[in-house]
Amino acid sequence: LAAGLALWIVAGPRPAPDGRQYLAVVDRGGALPALIVRVDLDRGRVHVRSLAAETPPDRSLELWYIHAGTAPRSLGLITDATETLTVPSDLRSDAPDATLAVTVEPKGGAPGGKATGPVIYSGRLIRE
Repeated sequence: LAAGLALWIVAGPRPAPDGRQYLAVVDRGGALPALIVRVDLDRGRVHVRSLAAETPPDRSLELWYIHAGTAPRSLGLITDATETLTVPSDLRSDAPDATLAVTVEPKGGAPGGKATGPVIYSGRLIRE
């Protein structure tokens, strides 16, 4: 009986996630979204799936996290059809009010960590 109880405690049912997963359809108002972005705050991961995003030659696309009252923060470069990026721990609490934006930057990303290029795609995070 004790062994069964110990096994149930270790491998038993876990509480459901607290809904800290978000989704953004990132586009510029066209018929087909450029990117689908899923944010999992519990795991600190951003999964980016490119559908129609176009990277100009000799440039990079950079994903930015924007929250009212704070400077935009880079989440990283979008280099493939799918990309997994990390959410910095200090950004994990503000997702319900955040927007994601993609800028065109020099090859390798924005110099000095500040966006220099135009925003070509954007979308708000919504609870998934």
